[in-house]
Amino acid sequence: MTLEEARRILGLSADDDVNNRLGEFSAARERIADMVRGAPNDVLAMRYQDGLVEFDKALAVLREESEKEPEDVIRAREWMTAARGGTADEPKAGPVAEAGQEKEDKSDEKSAAPAEAAATTPPAPAPPSPAAKAPEPKPEAGESDADPDPNAEEDEEKRSVASRIFSTLVILLVLTTIGGALYAWHLADQKVRTTERLAFLERMGAKMIESRRWPEATAAYDEIDHLRPGTKAAEVGRRSIEAGMVEEQEQFVGYLSGEATSAFDLGHLDVAIEAARKVLEKYPNQKEMAELLQKAEDARTTQAREALVTATSDAIQKRRWDEAEHKANQLASSFPGDPEGNALLAEIRAGRDKETRERQRARELYDAARQRDTGTFDKTAYEWLREATGLSPDDEEIAALYEKIASYTRTIQVPGDYPQLADAIASARDRDRIVVAEGTYTGPLIVDKVITLEGAGRDKTFVEVEASESTAATFSRQSSGTRVSGITFRHRGFEAGEDRFSALLVRGAEVTLTDCRAADSAGHGLAVVEAGQVSATRCLFENNGWDGVAVRGAGSRIEFSECEAVGNIGHGFDLWDGGSAAIHQSIARDNSGNGIVVGTTADNIVIGNCDLRANREYGIVVANAGSGRIHGNRCRENLIGGMAVRVTAARLIFENNVLEKNEGPGLSLERGLDPQAFSSNTATGNSGGQNVLTNGDFAHGN
Repeated sequence: MTLEEARRILGLSADDDVNNRLGEFSAARERIADMVRGAPNDVLAMRYQDGLVEFDKALAVLREESEKEPEDVIRAREWMTAARGGTADEPKAGPVAEAGQEKEDKSDEKSAAPAEAAATTPPAPAPPSPAAKAPEPKPEAGESDADPDPNAEEDEEKRSVASRIFSTLVILLVLTTIGGALYAWHLADQKVRTTERLAFLERMGAKMIESRRWPEATAAYDEIDHLRPGTKAAEVGRRSIEAGMVEEQEQFVGYLSGEATSAFDLGHLDVAIEAARKVLEKYPNQKEMAELLQKAEDARTTQAREALVTATSDAIQKRRWDEAEHKANQLASSFPGDPEGNALLAEIRAGRDKETRERQRARELYDAARQRDTGTFDKTAYEWLREATGLSPDDEEIAALYEKIASYTRTIQVPGDYPQLADAIASARDRDRIVVAEGTYTGPLIVDKVITLEGAGRDKTFVEVEASESTAATFSRQSSGTRVSGITFRHRGFEAGEDRFSALLVRGAEVTLTDCRAADSAGHGLAVVEAGQVSATRCLFENNGWDGVAVRGAGSRIEFSECEAVGNIGHGFDLWDGGSAAIHQSIARDNSGNGIVVGTTADNIVIGNCDLRANREYGIVVANAGSGRIHGNRCRENLIGGMAVRVTAARLIFENNVLEKNEGPGLSLERGLDPQAFSSNTATGNSGGQNVLTNGDFAHGN
């Protein structure tokens, strides 16, 4: 690379002083290197790297050139030598040498040699050092041997001193002139370079603002202010930086705030929390985001708590005690002091104790049935073993004896003997046992004889029919004594008309259900009418279009234990128009209506030790009843209130019910009821502190 190419690359003119700008070029080189390292992509990085290589080559040529001796220094030295009367290559002579030379000149004047010979005489050799004495020249032919005049030598010395003073003054004058010229040139050059630097910094500042690289832009305008204080460019640049930072903040905060809010509204709490935290990490003073973050974290905490509670409750219902205890302990450790954790642990202990008692009872029934086994069908032994298998389903000895005694009757296998369940029922005789394998079977089923119908489990054996066609199974009066276990009855599709079919219909028959499920019905899950009687244990009634269980008409009755009514569009359990019930240790939750509604004239209404929670109306509504007892129930987290009692239900006994954490009053009493009759009930922690409401005007919905 030539010097001209190097100057062109670095933007130098032929008159620019290289030495004064080497420091500036080194700093510029570091800034280009920073641009290489901070390039936003590989393409720009390669471009910046190519420029850096060219810059380094040009800088190397200039540094090599700067090491050479400047021509003006050489010329100045030549001027100084000429002013002393010598040549540029002549070594410097001291004062003694000059004096000796003067004496020689005087001697030459007295010489008789021709002028032309003196003119062609070569220069005298270099004078000796000042410490040595100059030897006297030997006189040539014709020159007088007499000593020189002392006064003449003194005059000659004076002239030599004057000559030296004059030479020094001339040299000082020349140096002063050169120095002044050089200083003036330096000032002009400095001004040009400052102007160029300011233009470069303005361009760089604008590019950095465009790239939103605020620290680099700020540094550029700070340098502009340092080079030329008070310049308008620095002021405008700083305002542009402030405006850009504000715009960037608004865009950043606006985008992530919208994302966080939308995610929170959709229930995507983790996404909402992450977006809110990104905003607050960069802009900690965003109050709205801080509030949203707190709400999302609280909601996630509540969500985690509810998930643990639900998982624990499900494990309890399925009698998976170890799993339930593990979840309850997680709840207690994650949320210290939460009363729900302690309540669930107590429920688990009670469940374990109950299961132990049930297993003991099952063994007692097994022993009694084994003693009655004579090789022929014994209905009593068969019933004992049937109960024993329900109490202790994992006991292999009980199951084996049950199969043995049941085999004394006729056993029909579906699909082994009959591929369709309806055909098997149609061909069965009283007391026949129909065993249904895992699978889905099409209804409707019409049961008009006393049979035992056994599925492989309610999560394995399904009977279904179109919602617009019929019930999945109907039990007539002739089926009294029928037992059904381990089957789910459901509808396909949905029918929204006024006359809807139920999944199960019991008309005047006595039917026993164990571990069954009635779900997804257009109407009720189970409808008991015309003095029908249904006993159910561990059955589930969920996601039905009307009530989970509806009992209607004089003489119709249900006796339920450990059953659930969940997520129904109507009420969980509904007693009306003369229907009655005894419901124990059961659950009604997440129904759109009430958990349990008692609106009947029947006697002997018993609702005890049930869990009625998260229903959109009340946990229990007792509108009317002839007699009965409502006791030991827990009504919690219901939307309108815990329990509501009308004056027409005053003949019932209400005791030891717990009404807590409801969104409305815990206990609502209609005008005319004596609050003292309800003093044994507990109402705490209900919304707004309104635990007991008296003198309610229910006729007007208050």
